Amino acid sequence: MTHTYPGMIARRAVSKQPTFFSFLNANVVRRAGIVALILGTALTLANQSGAVFGGGKVQLLPLVLVYATPFIVVAVSQILGIRRAHLDALGVQALPREKFVTTAVSHAIPLRSVAMGLIVGSVNTSIVVFAALMDGADLANLPAALIGQAFVLPMLFGLISQAISYRRAARLIAGRRQIEAAAMGK
Repeated sequence: MTHTYPGMIARRAVSKQPTFFSFLNANVVRRAGIVALILGTALTLANQSGAVFGGGKVQLLPLVLVYATPFIVVAVSQILGIRRAHLDALGVQALPREKFVTTAVSHAIPLRSVAMGLIVGSVNTSIVVFAALMDGADLANLPAALIGQAFVLPMLFGLISQAISYRRAARLIAGRRQIEAAAMGK
């Protein structure tokens, strides 16, 4: 049982200082990949519709960024949410059951989401500006909507992903504790 995903999470929960990478596993990568595929495709259709449906030229760098950014944001957010649940579970009998909105606005999730949005947005904007300058483009012609999207979407998806991951980990920790308590009572 300890080789299952819940078993791995439960073992890591007893650590006083779980590392960031101790929660990276195939499930985190799979979920991040699915979100990146869906969101990247939607953003490509919205931002490069002329290239997709018409005779426009596909912009390779933005295409890569719309898939890589959600993957990184969701993977990191999941790990942060799981890690926070483990740290919150240390020393308490059970994490409180709470509504999704309560989870999303507590446990330092908003702070981490804003920080992630600022970091990711700054990196993406720097890459896009640098690429535009290398192509000889005028910075005044950079689309403000794309720059805003580079900051807002990582914040939003980071918040949602952290809250979902926190709740999932809290349920798994509680389930594992129930199993252990039942085994001790036998």
